[in-house]
Amino acid sequence: MTVRLWNDYICPWAYAARTHTAWLREQGIEVTTFSYELHPNLPPAGRPVKPDGRLDRVFDHIAQECASVGLEFNKPHRSPNTHRLLGITELVRVAAPDTFDAVDEGLARAHWVEGRAIDDFAVITDILTSAGAPTDEILDREAEGEGTRLLEVSMAQALDVEVTATPAWRVENLTITGLHPIEQFQRWTGKILGLS
Repeated sequence: MTVRLWNDYICPWAYAARTHTAWLREQGIEVTTFSYELHPNLPPAGRPVKPDGRLDRVFDHIAQECASVGLEFNKPHRSPNTHRLLGITELVRVAAPDTFDAVDEGLARAHWVEGRAIDDFAVITDILTSAGAPTDEILDREAEGEGTRLLEVSMAQALDVEVTATPAWRVENLTITGLHPIEQFQRWTGKILGLS
């Protein structure tokens, strides 16, 4: 049984919901993560987070959510454009799937814990290399446009199952979008997957 998950690394709700995906995996469920570009209109240089702005207040809420489940979290001061990054992670999933989980975790930690710029080429390269991914191959293929093409496919597949935000899990014929209380998530998915 495989569950599909769509993710964007700049989505705070998706970061806080990583515990939900971890729970599925603890139950022996395979979860395959796909890319979803949540904010394609972000400028290439990204955008600073305004102190006391709407997003900053969302981060305050996410900090509480993360603290309640023991997930490390530090408010970022900038929202990067993730278009290129998401294409690269699609390439990792296709070309080096055995390194995907380490790349995925490295990117999440870089943005939400370490305050690193995940749109910075040096940061991306470091995370790929640390995860054991074939960095040169991945980046060469990305430069040829393959990452963008794979991201377009992932986005089309997401829209086919009515994914319009992240996080979004496709469990059998049900799409679950957003951060829900873990007990509710466990009831929904457990019933469908025969875990309860």
